[in-house]
Amino acid sequence: MNRTDLAQKISTKTHIRKTFSKKLIDIICEEITKELERGKRVYLQKLGAFHRVTRQPRRYYDPRTKKIKIKPAHKDVIFRPSEKLIRRIAKIKTGSV
Repeated sequence: MNRTDLAQKISTKTHIRKTFSKKLIDIICEEITKELERGKRVYLQKLGAFHRVTRQPRRYYDPRTKKIKIKPAHKDVIFRPSEKLIRRIAKIKTGSV
């Protein structure tokens, strides 16, 4: 599912224009991004939590140059699904709905 598909479903279920639902999606994504930039954790009940972590520098082998290089420390975003989401997906995978 992409942004357009999600906007279509939102507009169908809420009876709002598709362009407005696309704007809503953009606003939600922008607010999540802003909070993560501030170092805050974003928790969406029934979905999960986004949070920012700092990765330590690490060594890796570059097969092109055949040398060991160092990847500098960087920040990543991690998503941890909620227990509800995990249970729902587990039901789908096992076939018991």
